[in-house]
Amino acid sequence: MGNGTLYIRSRRLEETADHVSRLSIRLMLNGRQWYKVGGADRTVHPDNFLVIDQGQHYRTAFESEAGAEMLMVGFRPGLAAEVRRNLMTPTEQLMDDPTPTDVPIAFFEQTYPMDPEVRSLFARLHGLVRADPTVRQEVDVDLIHDRLMERLVMLQFGLLERTEQLSAMKRSTRIELWRRLNVARDLAESCPDRPLTVPDLANAACLSEHHFKRSFRAAFGIPPHAFLRQVRMQRAHVLLAQGRHLVTEVAAAVGYFDPSAFGRSYRRHFGRSPSEDLCDRFIGHGNTLPGPFLELARSA
Repeated sequence: MGNGTLYIRSRRLEETADHVSRLSIRLMLNGRQWYKVGGADRTVHPDNFLVIDQGQHYRTAFESEAGAEMLMVGFRPGLAAEVRRNLMTPTEQLMDDPTPTDVPIAFFEQTYPMDPEVRSLFARLHGLVRADPTVRQEVDVDLIHDRLMERLVMLQFGLLERTEQLSAMKRSTRIELWRRLNVARDLAESCPDRPLTVPDLANAACLSEHHFKRSFRAAFGIPPHAFLRQVRMQRAHVLLAQGRHLVTEVAAAVGYFDPSAFGRSYRRHFGRSPSEDLCDRFIGHGNTLPGPFLELARSA
């Protein structure tokens, strides 16, 4: 089984049956895609990408009024170990022993913040899947796949280095702690509509609240409560930019039952009110605000 690229463009993908993945990278060019991987919820959107390891079980679905585009690259078994060895072994040794048996890499099954090189390589693949077949035949697609794997291996070793900063004695304990923290982080990103609390995230990570808060900040450079607010505000900003929802609807969609509290949080985060952003969305395009939007803008 070789490397391969899968492209899906659709308004809706019904929740799939349980699948067993090969090592793959998955991203959304637009829209949001839900995954259940190893019992944990993950959400993929244009500002991140998901890695699913070889042999991992997953389910997935998405829905988008405008139509969503998903790209996935699946890698042939053994490629990751080959790439790691080629990146880390002196040329003389590679020449003397070109086909050793390498221990497979165990990848962190998590979402990664979007990396500029990963974005660039997927943009090339996106151009190719929509290009004329004669154009695709002239491009070495496998070279793009190899470069993606090289970048993924380098990012993986960067994550391994970051686990060293976590306060645990054994390396295996640090890696397990990192995995649990990412379960909590991905839960927060997957559920901006739920009023999740820090204790909820600590429970998802199977850690005491105090230990979780200290470890989360050490790992990601931000307290978990601030991360929860950041996720909600970013989602709210996206919904307001679409111009299809009242401020009260956006507030409810990101877990705020009190629109006033939502407005205060939004202003603290962005330096302007949600109604100002909503007005800019319409007025900036030469439009007139619909009645309900106008009334809400006046009162906000």
